[in-house]
Amino acid sequence: MKQFSTSVAAVAFILTASAGFATTPEVLNRGWKPSIEIAGSGDTATAVTNMRAMADLQRVVLQNTEFHQQTQQFVDELWASLESFNLNRYYELLPETDGDWRQLRVYGARDGKLYRVGPDADKIGIDADGKVREMGDMALQVRAKRLASSGETHYLLQNSMELGVGQVAWPSVKQATEETLRIVVDGSPEFSNKAERNTAQLYRDKVIRMNSSLGAEDVDVIAPLWASFPAMWDLLAQMGRIEDVVYHDLSQGYRKMNGSFVLDPELMKRNYPALASHVLNMDRLFSGGIRLTDARGELLTAEIDSQTLRGQFQAFVADGRIVPVSGGRVLLDAPAIPDGQPWELVAHMDGTMSILGVITNVQNLRARVQYLSLPDGAKLVAQVTEVPDVSVKGNALGVMPTAMIDVVLPKNIDQIIKDFIAVACQGNDGKGILVGGQFQQAANGESAKLVMKSAFEGLDNFFVRVGMGIVSDRVIPDPQVSVELRKLIFDTQEAFAHDLNGFVQTASL
Repeated sequence: MKQFSTSVAAVAFILTASAGFATTPEVLNRGWKPSIEIAGSGDTATAVTNMRAMADLQRVVLQNTEFHQQTQQFVDELWASLESFNLNRYYELLPETDGDWRQLRVYGARDGKLYRVGPDADKIGIDADGKVREMGDMALQVRAKRLASSGETHYLLQNSMELGVGQVAWPSVKQATEETLRIVVDGSPEFSNKAERNTAQLYRDKVIRMNSSLGAEDVDVIAPLWASFPAMWDLLAQMGRIEDVVYHDLSQGYRKMNGSFVLDPELMKRNYPALASHVLNMDRLFSGGIRLTDARGELLTAEIDSQTLRGQFQAFVADGRIVPVSGGRVLLDAPAIPDGQPWELVAHMDGTMSILGVITNVQNLRARVQYLSLPDGAKLVAQVTEVPDVSVKGNALGVMPTAMIDVVLPKNIDQIIKDFIAVACQGNDGKGILVGGQFQQAANGESAKLVMKSAFEGLDNFFVRVGMGIVSDRVIPDPQVSVELRKLIFDTQEAFAHDLNGFVQTASL
């Protein structure tokens, strides 16, 4: 109760701080245009109704989720097994059998002021067939099959989840994406009107207080967004600071998006002290980057670093779409990704992980990605089948070189890690690591669905479990951090609801 009261107080402070800076309907309409498009296919009244329904559902899920007791027990034990990558224990815990497979099926649905989660679809409000039909309906299945290979035990793991996301149409999702890119690189011209001058300066001052080193072009983008979503941005400003947004060269027909955000634990600890400590304790745990390309050229790059707590994203944008770069030239005339036919992309990934002084470098990890956009939805499948380059160095606990550890292990650390990655990339009957997502738009009065699936083969041995256990201890939140994560989600939800009410009042809906 004390933590919830603190959360409410924090939200109240944010909402009070964001009050009083009224802006015009023109600026709000511009800022909210992507949300109106995706939630109401461009119709404001419909979008507001749908967004309020979603906000109400999220409150119920956060505050009144009721788990079937046996399901809660299974999920807790399964999660603990997966944290340490004890796949044998994970496999044995799964309660149902289906031939060589063991599995667990879980469903979730809203029931008035409760959100129920359990193993029987019809008992929690979903039809007995387990099909997702209403917003908030959820169907989850986890499966595992034991495989024998060269004296070591492997497990094939498959997971799938369906989630109802409301009355959303795929063309609206695409249109909202384009509008978001336009706003992020161009801002809101209406914000410079004479009638907006005083309000504009108030929000520009808020942006500059967050980070005084931002360029004028960055302030011009952030300020109207802050005016449109004041409570959300006030909350974001309590988590860290934006270092860059966009590089403007007005002589070109494109804009360079150069987004950079850094978390600030000193700011976070005012309302989320355990979460701030958790973030700091990750330190040098991970740094890595991804580069997405297709036949036309490079589309985007992104980087993340747990030591600097910084995330960065770069892409070139023109007319609401990301345009490729090849040979140092931005290809404005490159054809857009077509609808109705598969499109091949490649994700190039590199990463470094440091655990107890042992540094593992993974280079040239490549995932083939296939994207297909259809009139009523889209599919995306990523597949990794090539083993990347792996090297290990450093001193365990800061004192024991990896060469000394290799003397007492049946395999050296390099080989243990390489074997684990090789099994994942080359197993699964040669299909390697598979991760897929599908969006199916609303039809016949039912909710649109988001479907996520994954499959890979895992190697289960003592040394893998020790390593994964150490990683889990650094990454997986402890109970207090979990409480604060829920609190952050709650605060974000309430801030959005406040901003939505402000939009409705100003737009006179």
